[in-house]
Parts: sequence; C-alpha cells; structure tokens
Amino acid sequence: MTEDRTKTGAAGAEPERKGERTRRRIMEAARRKFAEVGYERATIRAIAAEAHVDKASVIQYFGTKQELFREAVSWHVPIEELTTPDPARTVDNYLRAMLSSWAADPDSPMAVLLRTSMTSEEAAELLRRHVTKETVERVAANVDAPDARLRAALSGAMMFGIATQRYLLRMPDLAEADLDDVLRLAAPLFRTLIAPGSEPGPESGSEPGSESGAEPGSESGTEPGAEPGTGPGREPGSDPGTEPRSDPGRKPGTESGTGS
Repeated sequence: MTEDRTKTGAAGAEPERKGERTRRRIMEAARRKFAEVGYERATIRAIAAEAHVDKASVIQYFGTKQELFREAVSWHVPIEELTTPDPARTVDNYLRAMLSSWAADPDSPMAVLLRTSMTSEEAAELLRRHVTKETVERVAANVDAPDARLRAALSGAMMFGIATQRYLLRMPDLAEADLDDVLRLAAPLFRTLIAPGSEPGPESGSEPGSESGAEPGSESGTEPGAEPGTGPGREPGSDPGTEPRSDPGRKPGTESGTGS
C-alpha cells in the first residue's frame, strides 16, 4: 500500500524514476558544457563529471557524444498552437514565444545550438537543418503571400538576431529594454513579412479613417459645421476659387458701381 502511494504520489502522477533523473541530469550537464566550451572541446568525461556520474553512465544512456549533443540541443516550436485565424495575433505569438523561451532559460537547447554552431561545422549543419524543419517550413505553410519560404526565413533570421543580441551578447539597449517594448516595435516589421496586409495592433498612431490628425469627415482647412466651399475670410455663398472682378474703367480708390 505504501509502495503504491509512492508510485502514484499525492496528486496521482507517477514520480520521476531514478534512471530518468540520472538521464535528465546528464542532459542538463551536457547543455551547460556544450554552451561553455563548444561541441569540439566538450568530452564525455567532462560531461560525466559535471553531472556527477561516471563515463559509463553517459554512454549507457546516450551512446556517443554526437547522439548526446543531438538530443541535448533538440527543440520544438509549437507553431500549430501559436497560429490563429488572426494573422497579426499569430505574428505576436511567434515573436513572444521565441523571446520568452530564451529569457526563461539561457541554456535552452535553442541557445546552446546557436552558441556551438559558431565554432563547429557539425553543429552549424544541425542548426541549418533544424531551423529549416522547425521554423521555415512550418511558418511558411501559414504565410498567405508570394515567396512564403523566403518570408519565413527572413522572419526567423530577425528573431534569432534579436534573441542573440538580447540574451547571448547582452547588447545594452536590447538587454535592458522591457520585453513588451521590444515586441511593440518589432511586431510590425514581422507583420510585413509573414502577415502582409494584416491590421496593426491597438497601438496604431491614429483613429481609423483619420489623416494627419484631422477629425473624421472634415476637410482640410475647414471648420467643423462650415458649409462646403467656405473657409477663413470667405463669405458664405460666395463663389469658391474666384475673386471679385474689377471694372476696367474704374479709377483706383473708387467703389465699383458708384460712378464717382
């Protein structure tokens, strides 16, 4: 009876087994070591020491360093879950998910793969294949515009660029900026790529239908409620666009029609 409660736990979920804990510990240690020294310099022995296990345990769970690396840097973007009927909202979801995942874990599989790809051709090739499969192909499937794959690739490059400078290189202006401010300014750029023609978010600069700050329905240079064709200094009812014609025979300084 006691053993059954231990297996199911108070909430009914089976607790992590010893083998699963060891495997997870090795995986986390591998990510830290790969991120610290790169793929080429990381060794199974060093990873085992980082995980406080022996070398045989690493081999038992993962086989080779290459297999361990592939599993340690594998990541999945839930594109289908982030895609909505509203293209503008979809763009915001993509961008927020990308940047939030990096913020939550600087040693995430995505970040580790990007770091190691700078010094290892094997890691770079894995990054190319993984980004193409996980983001470009799946985002392009939801882009209703010409050059869908190129648009998806460009948006991915921009996302990686922002994430790299904000979380890896720690460029001051990006690293210290509030995430909501980054999203507010970056989202319209992404909409032009993968959701062209979609309506902007609520932070648009003017009311719908208004131009240059004029009130809806008003014409430039007229006051609200004025009759059409009237403006400053013009009498109601006068012919717009014409000036009073002078009598060719009238002397200067005399009023028209007085005869004097």
